Amino acid sequence: MAVHDENLNYVNQHGDKRSCNLSTDEKAGLIEKIRVLKCLYQISELVVNGTNAFEKTILSIIELVPQAFEYPEKIAASISIGETCYRSPGFKFSTSSTQKSIVVNGEVRGQLEIGCVEDGSFALSAEGNCTIEENNLLEAVAKKVAYIIDRKEALDKKKILEEQLRHADRLATIGQLAAGIAHELNNPLGDILGFAQLASNSPDLNDDVYRDLVKIVKSTLYAREIIKKVLYFGRQTHPKEAQSDLNKLVGDWIDFFESQCAKRGIQIVVERDEGLPIVKGDPAQLNQVIVNVVINAIQAMPDGGTLTIRTISQEDWASIRVEDTGQGIEEENKDKIFLPFFTTKDVDEGTGLGLSVVYGIVNEHGGCIEVDSKRGHGSTFEIKFPI
Repeated sequence: MAVHDENLNYVNQHGDKRSCNLSTDEKAGLIEKIRVLKCLYQISELVVNGTNAFEKTILSIIELVPQAFEYPEKIAASISIGETCYRSPGFKFSTSSTQKSIVVNGEVRGQLEIGCVEDGSFALSAEGNCTIEENNLLEAVAKKVAYIIDRKEALDKKKILEEQLRHADRLATIGQLAAGIAHELNNPLGDILGFAQLASNSPDLNDDVYRDLVKIVKSTLYAREIIKKVLYFGRQTHPKEAQSDLNKLVGDWIDFFESQCAKRGIQIVVERDEGLPIVKGDPAQLNQVIVNVVINAIQAMPDGGTLTIRTISQEDWASIRVEDTGQGIEEENKDKIFLPFFTTKDVDEGTGLGLSVVYGIVNEHGGCIEVDSKRGHGSTFEIKFPI
């Protein structure tokens, strides 16, 4: 302990002999390394912490990078990711300033760029003007930004998958409940229909009673159709094993769609991929999918618009894409549109079962539905079937 105190007193009085022997350039190099390491340490803390929002983290990195340079007040930095750019005051884009690519999983996703600000104007700073330490720092920062992007996208995917699982679980539960109720209702409806039809055949009925019985028959048949749709949603009916040509199915309904569109002042555009492969699927059920989605799109355009129906061949999928320029879907309703009996339409315009039936049929065929919609900007439904 005494020896230690003695050495410390010597250093305080006479200075560190090794530091006294350093040249001016060596001292400047050490100071530069300290600046770079301090900056890198602070950025690493941001990355490891991970509690800040993505945008806030990127903006903090832009503030820290200039601190690694000898004159930080003269350095302007920018981080561009896709079409979004975050930059410090005074920064201007240039093709000849110092740039480092931000690479995520082998794909260039953006750029880290720095330059100098002299007398209020932006001066280019070519890579050759940066020291080795500064270049190494910029490369390290670009890698850390790439890590942040990769982590954010992984978390976003996780959230989407978790929401899809919750949504699928809700739909499965509702489907089982709906199917059970449908089975229970089928028997009494069959009795009502049978007795009403039997009574309507009596020879001594007056006209009023006969008309009432006919209404009962029609209402019962309508109720049975609803139950059939509920059973489709609950996947209690299985598709027939068959081959379906989606182009042909769309073509079979063109005349019907055109007449419906003409009534509402809607322009219809049909684009069919001639190389579309055949898919495995029950044509009768796939017809229901097409009709329900297209009619839903038509009803979303009460004041006219454009309806586009496309068939698309992809690597592992054959798709039908239905686009409308209608009212769009409210953000809070996007996760409800496939629930049975959910509808924003008037009572006489639908039962709220159309899209739930579509979901049940597509799911039973091993397919999926992707929905892109924004209120006031229309909707796009893409129904994909495996090849």
